[in-house]
Amino acid sequence: MGITLTTGTQLFLAKTYGPVVTMSAVSKATEAIATLGVGHAVIVGDYLEVTSGWGKLDKRIVRVKTVVTNDVTFEGINTSGTTYVALGGAGSVRRITAWDEITQIKDLSSSGGDQQFADVTDLGSTVEKKIPTTRSAVTGSLTVFDDPSLAWYATATLASDASLPTGLRFDLANGSKLVANAYVSLLKVPQISKNEALTTQLSFTYAADPVRYTT
Repeated sequence: MGITLTTGTQLFLAKTYGPVVTMSAVSKATEAIATLGVGHAVIVGDYLEVTSGWGKLDKRIVRVKTVVTNDVTFEGINTSGTTYVALGGAGSVRRITAWDEITQIKDLSSSGGDQQFADVTDLGSTVEKKIPTTRSAVTGSLTVFDDPSLAWYATATLASDASLPTGLRFDLANGSKLVANAYVSLLKVPQISKNEALTTQLSFTYAADPVRYTT
C-alpha cells in the first residue's frame, strides 16, 4: 500500500505555448504515436496540448515519451479501444513552453466525475434499469493567500479572462505528476475575514480527462 502525503505538492499553470503544429495522423495503439508536421521542435519530456478528431483525446495534455523524426509517442495514452475510430485522430498540438508555479496555496478541493445514467425502465419491468451515459465535469477550487504581485496571478488573470482551456500540472510529493487542461476562473476580489489573512479563490473545470504519470 502506498500513501502519499500532500505536503510538498506543487501546482503549475501553463504560461506560454509554442506555435500550433499540424498532426496528420495518430495510431491506434497502447501508446499512441502521432505524426507531426516538419519542423515541429517537439522533444522528449515536452507537455503538449492536443486537438484531435477523437473526442477522448481532444483537449488533453500529454507528455512526450519518444521522438523519431516526425513520429511522437504520447506517453500513457492508450488509443486501442473501439471509441477511437481508425484514421479519425488527426488535428494539431501545441507545446507548453513555460509554467508559472501557483504559490501560497492554503487549500485545494475537487469534486465531480460522477457517472451519469439514463433510465431505460420499460412499463413491463418490475426492476429499475439504467445505462451509463456521461460523467459530470470535474471541478477544483484553490484557496490561496491573496497577493496580486505574484507572477502566477497575471497568468491566471489572462487565462480567466480568455475563457479558454489552460494547462495545469500537479507535481505530487511522491514524484508523480498529474496534467490536465482546464478552464480557469480567478476571483479578483479577496475574501476578507476578521483577524484572518486575505485569501482569494482560483477555480478550474477540466476540459478533458487528466493524465497521471508515476514520475
